[in-house]
Amino acid sequence: MAASLNRAAFYAAVRASLFGGRLKASQVAGMDAIFDAAPSLLGTTSLGYALATTFHETARTMQPIEEYGRGKGRAYGPTGFWGRGFVQLTWETNYAKATTRLRQLGYLRADEDLVKTPKLAMRLDVAAAILFYGMAEGWFTGKKLADYFGGGRYEPVGARRIINGTDKDDLIAGQCGSMVDALRAAGHSVIPTAPPMSVFPASSEATKRDTPAPTGGLLRSGVQATGGAARSGLAGLYDLIHTAFRKA
Repeated sequence: MAASLNRAAFYAAVRASLFGGRLKASQVAGMDAIFDAAPSLLGTTSLGYALATTFHETARTMQPIEEYGRGKGRAYGPTGFWGRGFVQLTWETNYAKATTRLRQLGYLRADEDLVKTPKLAMRLDVAAAILFYGMAEGWFTGKKLADYFGGGRYEPVGARRIINGTDKDDLIAGQCGSMVDALRAAGHSVIPTAPPMSVFPASSEATKRDTPAPTGGLLRSGVQATGGAARSGLAGLYDLIHTAFRKA
């Protein structure tokens, strides 16, 4: 499992568009961890939105961070389960849920427990897994990537509801546009692995195609994708992987 793209080309593009012409080694390391953990069937627009979310939630560091103030003034603050990671995992119940799921997925050993050791959420591979599976399976608000991307949908403004209502939704949608532009410049492609047959049942859904998002300029103006732009057959498989996520 890993994103298929020319990483050097991607970094060259985002260095200019989002990082003021300079990338730190730590920022590259964080994005490398995200690319390493990205499901190979994840569509370009969904991957772009996950990267944009990380860009915003980590204050551009692209490293797992702890919530500013460590939950001060919030009910979960005194418990020690304040926000951590690429996206801010909070509350003990969510740390427990993440532990169970990440053990199933092989990211945590049986003796590793986010409830007993909350700082594990800061480990790069764990943070990246929480980012993708949390957004794909609706851990945070019940909203999922598949609700906004794939199957002809491209709704980066509404997708903020996956994490945090409407907070900074237009801003993050614009950042998503830059990430998507960079992914395309880097030749990101959806590469099927050899999934179990149950993941891709025989269905007319297998012929669905995903409408590419508009360019970053349109995204930054808040305009959403419409019309029949050129579509990629492989990207249609993305909807099916989310069907599998829902059943997981």
